[in-house]
Amino acid sequence: MARIVWLFSLARSGSSVSVYAAAAPFGHAVADEVMGPWDRTGEPYHYPKLQAELVRAYQAAERRLTPEVVQLAHEVHDQIAERTGSDVVISKWPHLRPEPSEWRRAFPESPAVYLIRNPLHRLNSFYRRGWLDSSGPNFDLARFTQFARWWVEQSNRVSYDDLKRDPAAFFRRVWAAWGFAHDEGHVDQALSYMRSHYHDSSLKLSDRSTDAVMSESGWALPAEAVRANLDDPFVGPFMQEQGWSVDPADYGA
Repeated sequence: MARIVWLFSLARSGSSVSVYAAAAPFGHAVADEVMGPWDRTGEPYHYPKLQAELVRAYQAAERRLTPEVVQLAHEVHDQIAERTGSDVVISKWPHLRPEPSEWRRAFPESPAVYLIRNPLHRLNSFYRRGWLDSSGPNFDLARFTQFARWWVEQSNRVSYDDLKRDPAAFFRRVWAAWGFAHDEGHVDQALSYMRSHYHDSSLKLSDRSTDAVMSESGWALPAEAVRANLDDPFVGPFMQEQGWSVDPADYGA
């Protein structure tokens, strides 16, 4: 049976660049949202046909990790590992996240890392792309608040700011949480991969002359979205605790 390690996040939080760069030095497989909400058996993923059955079973179980769902998840990860020749699968989960306690009961031997991003930066990423339906109602406050409350309770947690500020330290921390033995050669390979393989939907909006992240340097957020987050009794103080700006001007408002 393949060893599964996990990365939980919200969408538009840097999960893709994190897991694919972290996997590259070891040749480990990546399982990208195998629980759904999408059937990934076609291009570009070509996951095993069983993955579509897993998505249906998870939805039918009202997104609960029932014994059937857990068994199917193991089988899908095993088939992904077999196809790639890897005995480790890094499974990233930016959608349909379970309660941490439920996940731990279902996968008691699997380590996980929780990744978070400044809520206004990730929300701006949706607005820059016009993905307003994806951001959820009320500027995604409820979804962010739920995940942030989970994040603060985890021992293995990182932020997208960590990745930007010191990517070498970021990968060392993630690998340590997953139990990956590593050296400076692995760090160099991860950094090289990160520089040359940027997530496609982000690449289209990136300023390659400066390597600026456009979701943090060009603003499309309405002023009411900025104020809703900064004035929220949980999100505003949380942003301050993380050292994120609470000045509306820094978000184009």
